[in-house]
Amino acid sequence: MAVTPLINSPAVQIGRFESEAAYGQQVKGQQVKGQQADGQQVKGQQVKIHEKPEPHVKREELTASRTELKARANQGIVEAMFGGAKQGSDKAMNILYSEIMDKINAELGSEHAVTAEKMAISADDHWSPENTAGRIVEGALGFFETFKKQNAKMPEAEQVEKFLSIITKSIDKGYGEAVKVLDGLKVFDGSIKDNAEATRGIIEDKLAAFREAKLGKASEQG
Repeated sequence: MAVTPLINSPAVQIGRFESEAAYGQQVKGQQVKGQQADGQQVKGQQVKIHEKPEPHVKREELTASRTELKARANQGIVEAMFGGAKQGSDKAMNILYSEIMDKINAELGSEHAVTAEKMAISADDHWSPENTAGRIVEGALGFFETFKKQNAKMPEAEQVEKFLSIITKSIDKGYGEAVKVLDGLKVFDGSIKDNAEATRGIIEDKLAAFREAKLGKASEQG
């Protein structure tokens, strides 16, 4: 009678299959747990990377530094422009003249205005209060004949008063803008302020003389 080897018996085979299945499940479980652990670890690292706080302090410090450097640079430009007494005064008077004439031109038109392109800079005192005021008044009064034609039905005395009212408002507005610019640059003091105020006073005197001349002539003709 042949004896069936024990190792090939159904019971042994079944037990072996069960053992292999259990081992496989154990290995698979370990792999799954390992993958889960690795996944959690990687995910945790990703979360930490994303949750890393931004360096707000450093960014604010950088912004402050840039602002400070810009302010210093601007101050350096201002000092270079207005550092010298004569040079600074000339630039300030140029700003004053430009602002006033811009307002006059905007009100009445630039066809008859005395602009920078029409001026020949020759004298050393080109930007003195007297000369600057003279060019402003000359430029302003250059509009009067056009204004008269536009208001031909208006009596001459009324033409003069109306015209001077428009011109004076434009000059005041331009002067105010110039002062605002110079004051913002922190240079509206000393000789610059004195020259600006002197220029305005001379302008007022010249316009008053124009008014007296025109109204006196109109009275004589009447």
